[in-house]
Amino acid sequence: MNPPIVSLSYVNCRNAVKLSFLLVLLVIFTSCGSRDTSGNSVDMKNVQKTVPNENLFNEIHKLIYENPAEARAKAFQILDSLDKNDQVSRIRLLKHAGSSYVFETNYSEAIKYYNEALSIAEETGLYIEVANINNNLGVISNEIGNYKTAYIHFIEALKNYDLAKNQDKKTGTYNNIGLVYYHLKNYTKALDYFDKALDSTVQPKDTILIASILNNIALCYSSDDKPDLALKFIDRSIKISEKINNQYGLCISHQLMGSIYLKLNQTEKAFDAFSVSIDIAREKEWSYQLAVSRLGNAKVLLDMNKAEEAFKVAYEVLDMAKAQNSLVLKSDAHEALSDIFEKVGDFRNSMLQYREYTKTQEEIINQTVIHQVYDVELTHLNQLNKMQQMELEKKKLIISKKNSLLFFLSLVFILLLFGIWLAYLNHRHRQKVKFQTTIIELTEKKSNAALEAEIQERKRIGEELHDSLGYLLSLAGLHASVLYKRKDIAEEKRKELLESLMKSIEDAFDEVRNISHNLAPSLLSERGLKGALKNITDRVNQSTKLSMSFDTFGLEENLDNLIENTLFRTIQEIVNNTIKHADASKLFLQITQGNNEITLMAEDNGKGFNFDEIKKHSSYGLSHMKSRIENLNGTMFIDSNQNRGTIISILIPLQ
Repeated sequence: MNPPIVSLSYVNCRNAVKLSFLLVLLVIFTSCGSRDTSGNSVDMKNVQKTVPNENLFNEIHKLIYENPAEARAKAFQILDSLDKNDQVSRIRLLKHAGSSYVFETNYSEAIKYYNEALSIAEETGLYIEVANINNNLGVISNEIGNYKTAYIHFIEALKNYDLAKNQDKKTGTYNNIGLVYYHLKNYTKALDYFDKALDSTVQPKDTILIASILNNIALCYSSDDKPDLALKFIDRSIKISEKINNQYGLCISHQLMGSIYLKLNQTEKAFDAFSVSIDIAREKEWSYQLAVSRLGNAKVLLDMNKAEEAFKVAYEVLDMAKAQNSLVLKSDAHEALSDIFEKVGDFRNSMLQYREYTKTQEEIINQTVIHQVYDVELTHLNQLNKMQQMELEKKKLIISKKNSLLFFLSLVFILLLFGIWLAYLNHRHRQKVKFQTTIIELTEKKSNAALEAEIQERKRIGEELHDSLGYLLSLAGLHASVLYKRKDIAEEKRKELLESLMKSIEDAFDEVRNISHNLAPSLLSERGLKGALKNITDRVNQSTKLSMSFDTFGLEENLDNLIENTLFRTIQEIVNNTIKHADASKLFLQITQGNNEITLMAEDNGKGFNFDEIKKHSSYGLSHMKSRIENLNGTMFIDSNQNRGTIISILIPLQ
């Protein structure tokens, strides 16, 4: 089996991590505001007696690179003796404490101190510090893979830089957002933000940051398989770093250059690039970057078939990783050793190293999750603190409002009493006027009521003449028409029709007499609604022209007189209209009485009519039917179309 080609995924991942740590350093640089300094040395014994000056902050800042724990101890010592009113110095020292934990990859503690500094900065309205700290928190979130939170922090930083009217600092934030998109493998979007960071209109003064951005652009092009462009931007970064003696930038640039040459199988150039990075890191005592560069060299040695030297370097890096307690370095060292063992054919040890690599990766993932959870927890606690502060301010505001409200209510109460007294006087006057007006209106209403009663009575008599006499005369006309047109009718049938005709005429006389005495219909008063309906049905059925039938369900004898009279008149109108206009051969009626309503349904098989046309030309009979029903709060529905008959549904409430 041929020796496998060494995977470059390690190199690319390592580059991303290295540049992220570079960004942390840059943020720390840009987060330190410049002040006037006096003196060249600081006596730590006199710290308790003096306010921290810029030299002291610079000393702590420098120590963060070389010895994070010692830098943190000095920051805490100053914090203990710091004047409570010196909030700016407190913020800067808390930031240094957080940054020292970042260099030790202890992100939980870093987040804790950054958030404490952020709370003070927000309370005091220091927009520039709020922006700087959000930048640092975004870097940590980006490093632990919480890209959404990182993006939110960076956007918050941009907003506060705008509030602070500091456009130069936005350059670093654009660079950081570009790194978020780089980690998400959206290289196009990442390059857009890197280009925005280099925009000439911003004119950034921080050349260290420019070198970092150029390295990041090179990283994107390298990951996007465009090594020529990547090397071009690395050369630009190196020139800037050499000009300003930016040793850290040079170290990172040569690491990245070595990775690209290794990817291109140009091992000699890769070895030279990593060697330069190693020399810089060793001279500056940057143990982490030294380990990264040496591990890159181990990869180069492996490609040059110098397995023994590669083994030696990889094991030394593993020892350095354990000494630094760096899981990332430890993981990368185990992966490199696994690749080396595999290439020399020792698959058993290769598998053992790969297991260690996998185990370390799981620890990194677990720590990442813990950091993300801790970040969420701290954010939640900060929100709770803000809510508590807002609640206290709200209570103070409520108390102030209550005092104002009490004064206002007292004033309103006095004015209200005065207003009530005026209203009472006005009410008495209006009552007197209203009483006189009521007497006049009652007199007018009595006159109008008498006139209205006369009009309504005439209207009622007219309606009853139409409904009652019209029906009886229509029935008589029906019988007379049959007698006149049918000459072949049997004598017995003729006699029966004549008797029915005479009976209709007699009933018409009786109805006229009843109307004249303002009485209910005679047929209804004698037999009730059901009996009256049967009488009507029998009379209609005596003619061969129309067959009529009916059903009743739950109909009671003691039905309300007004409802009973209304239903009877309605039935008469329906029968009258069917005989006169429907040309129907069958008519069916159904009356159903429930607990709360009574329903009348009538259906014929006549020629029907267009209801819209009838409404336009107004029907005297139908309008009176509807008027009677609505006077009892009832409803009437008519369903009719030409050549398919007519259905009339009436519902009257009983209560």
